[in-house]
Amino acid sequence: MSCDFIVIGAGHNGLACAAYLAKAGQKVLVLERNQRVGGSCHTEEATLPGFKHNICSVVHTHIPLSPVYRDLELERHGVRYVYPDYLRGTIFPDHRSIVMHREPEKMAAELARYSARDARTFSQLYADYAEFIDSTYLPLMYSPPLPPSVQTAQLEQSEEGRTLLQWQASTPVQLLNELFESEEVKVHFLSRMTVLGFAPDQFGQGWICLFRILKAEAPICVGGSQQLAVGLQRVLEANGGRVQTDVEVKRVLLRGNRAVGVELKDGRKIDAAKAVVTNIEPKKSFLRLVGEEHLPAAFATRVKNYHSRGRSLFVLHLALSEPPNYKAAAQNAPVNRAFSQEMFGGSLLDQVCAYQDIALGKPPRQEMLQITLPTLFDPSQAPVGKHTAVVWQYAPYRVEPEGPEGWRKIREEYAAHLLELWRFYAPNITQDKILAMTIQDPTDTERHNDNMVNGVDVVGDMTPDQMGYFRPFAGWSSYRSPVEGLYMCGGYCHPGGGVHAGAGHNAATAIAEDFKLQKWWD
Repeated sequence: MSCDFIVIGAGHNGLACAAYLAKAGQKVLVLERNQRVGGSCHTEEATLPGFKHNICSVVHTHIPLSPVYRDLELERHGVRYVYPDYLRGTIFPDHRSIVMHREPEKMAAELARYSARDARTFSQLYADYAEFIDSTYLPLMYSPPLPPSVQTAQLEQSEEGRTLLQWQASTPVQLLNELFESEEVKVHFLSRMTVLGFAPDQFGQGWICLFRILKAEAPICVGGSQQLAVGLQRVLEANGGRVQTDVEVKRVLLRGNRAVGVELKDGRKIDAAKAVVTNIEPKKSFLRLVGEEHLPAAFATRVKNYHSRGRSLFVLHLALSEPPNYKAAAQNAPVNRAFSQEMFGGSLLDQVCAYQDIALGKPPRQEMLQITLPTLFDPSQAPVGKHTAVVWQYAPYRVEPEGPEGWRKIREEYAAHLLELWRFYAPNITQDKILAMTIQDPTDTERHNDNMVNGVDVVGDMTPDQMGYFRPFAGWSSYRSPVEGLYMCGGYCHPGGGVHAGAGHNAATAIAEDFKLQKWWD
């Protein structure tokens, strides 16, 4: 058996890369260890029959506006998205709230209920930077990362750019304190940051907060997140590519310093006439499938130092007989219809302390809750009149002093604690309204998808040393590796974790350039 390209791992990035190559006329084979495609785009009946739960990814923020959606004609292949009317609602302990609106005028009016000055600041930020974000953010995601010197030189040319450079060096908390006066406004925007796993007091990430302040969408994949993977597979197969599931790659075959195929766990060997592409996280890809002895020493060291030590998620998947009715809705009705409700306490200090608890291996007792009901926007994911809910709480992977095994002892009690916190805000969610519940602690997340080492859902910490030009490693952010004919396309590459297929798109572009393929996409 032979082909032009072998892609290891049928996560959405691997499938996207394979689909681009297949549509360029190449013979492409995708190999997947599990019995299903999709990786973290995984939907299953985790509680009761008919209730579809998205086990890892729930929202695909960038996909519908991406070149991937357009180029691969995903809508024609059954991938559709719906947009909630309201984006996110932050609810405070006194049951006041801030709801995020798409329209800048409505968002400014929402903030003005807390601070007229903060409303003016938001409007000015929008006027100064919204167009810049629109014109640069997606293009930067769907292209190789710029070297820091180039990025800095470009930003130095304008006052706005120089301001961004300073913000880039700050922490989210510093930036929010610089921009806003209302503690509630600061907490609302900080909760937008922590979605990506950024610690509130971490230097080098303040500028990302600007995007999270000004722009937000929450598209829901109709039928569940798995449908994105199914659609990508359809594109691949419609263009002559193949997917084989339930097959595990044992090692990458080398001839000299060139990848020439793979050997499967059952002993079969498959040749790749042109290249092998790995969607598997870097330690497994290079230390296990390639072998440290075949790598330059400096590169092997970088692989070993790639880290996933940030916050994980403790998740509850619930089947509900009715949706939550938040006390905050009495004053701000849209909060009940927002894509998610976020309860992050009353101050920035609460969040800083909660992250410090996580770093110490202590599951936070204060709320860092995010609640989403996909069925409010896509009723097909539950029986008529019923709902699914996902409850997220940031948490450590290791519960000291036992380590990861510590979750076995406390998971039931911690789940009950989170439900009690939630009921404070939505008292109608009594026990009789919960038809069934499945607990997913951080070790379960890793078991569902071992690319998420230590339960980190963005496939390696998105810290300044592992973002952009430095993701996954300085000098190797072009989707190529020191092994000739071995490419990288996973979420551990730029633009990072999340469901956007940026790494799959960018890897396909690099491969097309190297092999002089017909590059049919822009």
